[in-house]
Amino acid sequence: MHFKSLIIHPFLFAIFPIVFIFSYIPEVPINYLALPILLVSVVIFLLLILLKLLFKDSTKAGIMLSFLLILVIGYEYLHTELFGIEIEGINVGSYITLLVPFSIIFVLGIYYLIKTKNKLNNPSTVFNIVSIALIIVVTFYTGIYNLEDPEMKYSKNLEMLLLSDVEQTNLPDIYYIILDGYAGTDSLQKHFNFDNSDFISALSKRGFYMPSISYSNYPFTVLSVPSSLNMQYLNFLGEELGTELTDRHPIDEILQKNLVMKNLKSKGYHIVSFHAGTSADGSTLFVDEKLCGEKHYLNELRDLFVRFTPITYFIPLQSYHDKSYEILCTFSEIPNVKDGISQPIFVYAHMLTPHIPYIFDADGNPVTFSPTTIDQSTEKKFYLEQLKFVNKKVIETVDILLSKSQKTPIIMIQSDHGERTGIDWSNPTKEMIKQGLNNLNAYYLPNDGKNSLYDNITPVNSFRVIFNEYFNVDFELLDDKYYWVKSEERLYDQKDVTEILNEYG
Repeated sequence: MHFKSLIIHPFLFAIFPIVFIFSYIPEVPINYLALPILLVSVVIFLLLILLKLLFKDSTKAGIMLSFLLILVIGYEYLHTELFGIEIEGINVGSYITLLVPFSIIFVLGIYYLIKTKNKLNNPSTVFNIVSIALIIVVTFYTGIYNLEDPEMKYSKNLEMLLLSDVEQTNLPDIYYIILDGYAGTDSLQKHFNFDNSDFISALSKRGFYMPSISYSNYPFTVLSVPSSLNMQYLNFLGEELGTELTDRHPIDEILQKNLVMKNLKSKGYHIVSFHAGTSADGSTLFVDEKLCGEKHYLNELRDLFVRFTPITYFIPLQSYHDKSYEILCTFSEIPNVKDGISQPIFVYAHMLTPHIPYIFDADGNPVTFSPTTIDQSTEKKFYLEQLKFVNKKVIETVDILLSKSQKTPIIMIQSDHGERTGIDWSNPTKEMIKQGLNNLNAYYLPNDGKNSLYDNITPVNSFRVIFNEYFNVDFELLDDKYYWVKSEERLYDQKDVTEILNEYG
């Protein structure tokens, strides 16, 4: 068959979003792509048959289908890239703004295809070439992306805190559990009228140390987690890159290639990260397993693919999210990571709870929550119910860990920031700053390791203390500081609010 008569472009344009998504989430197992590619191919095949019957011309049918696919993909791409950019007060990337030019192109294109008597073999050949080129480029990009470099490309001023090469034995297992948005004791009492002392007491009875003064270093996950996993503040990024920068790649790289995992990998640790309603952080250079990701990968593939189709205009993407499996799976699997593994382990479990979406009541039963239809007071009730359930699961998990461990592990349970309902980010009061930063901070350190802790320790110093205590280094402890950021769009513009919190208590 001659290349000009081949009609492969509709199939390639249709699977392009799937291949693109694979490059966007390179950790997705390649076998997860088979089913969506098959389903899309079947749909395209059926549509081709239908259009061929309608126009009595297979080439014209193929071009019309590819034309529609290009419009849909281009519509979503421009919306994503241009959204938020305003000209004369008009958001040029909004769906409504883009609808006008795309509707005109759609009508003119369909009119031409219906009316034209010309042979369309040449345009079909061009579509074939373009679609093949797109698939090749994205596939090549994916291959390059996966050839990871362990060294940082960004952040020249990142302090390279590295462990010594001295061989060590009997290293402890380390469990780092992050409960996203878990409010500190003071905030729960003040803003929810909830006494969390039963949970705090339960941890204390099991040997946990909890500072009476507890704040995160940042009010946003995107800064607090990279900061704690690299054991340093990130305000140098603003100095390097400018406070106006909105590109997150430098922060993402610092997170994925973080020094904690890099150091532990150098000591022979088996490193496990979890999908727990969040992405499973950590570069595949360091992380050996990323667990509880089956539904996560499928949800990510489905949601991103839906964004390239008109379905997104009728069904909110949020309705596709079911985080309960990932969170319950994580609680269930944390105590089992060590099974069959002789080397020391580092378990990193960042769970999107009690943070929104609210999917559990206090007993773990599913709940239905719509953030667009309830008031702030009702939302707080959902939050508190989910927090109570998290409390039960944490104590249950800790008990299993302590009973199963042959040697006493390190367990660190923290929240990446406080609970943030009702905060005015641009003009926060002192109470709002405290609310956004008041977090949970609990340490279980064997062999009197808790003697190295102190009452206002913050996450930036957590692993410095652990490495000093158990890995024979002498990392200098930093002054515990707190930074405020007005929005997740201005992450490099960080304001030191340490004095405010120190005065406020």
